[in-house]
Amino acid sequence: MKKPLTNDNRIKVGYQELTLGIQSATFQANNDSYGEFDHRKNTIQITEGLSELDYSCTLLHEIIHAVCYYYGLTQTGQPLDTEAKEEVVINNIANGLTGVLKDNPFILKELAQRLHNVR
Repeated sequence: MKKPLTNDNRIKVGYQELTLGIQSATFQANNDSYGEFDHRKNTIQITEGLSELDYSCTLLHEIIHAVCYYYGLTQTGQPLDTEAKEEVVINNIANGLTGVLKDNPFILKELAQRLHNVR
């Protein structure tokens, strides 16, 4: 797998700038994951060695975690206020969007063109 394709390995989510990186795979426990969003460190780490499809889905998954966190959806009393709720919803949205984008590659180009000049 290639290194992240972002400029300087940084992406902006809401008011935060996150560092995108690659982490070594351990998979020593049943709850080991392909990626991790850490709001305290402002990082998204993706496990090395994933297929292009798994990397893409995992990156989207972790970005959605960041969006939900920074926009308050994970706070007490909000829709994703438990880890279980958050993971189920985010996993399904990331998997669904990955499928849509994989099956319809023109959508990314259309969105990029339409958003390019929006300020």
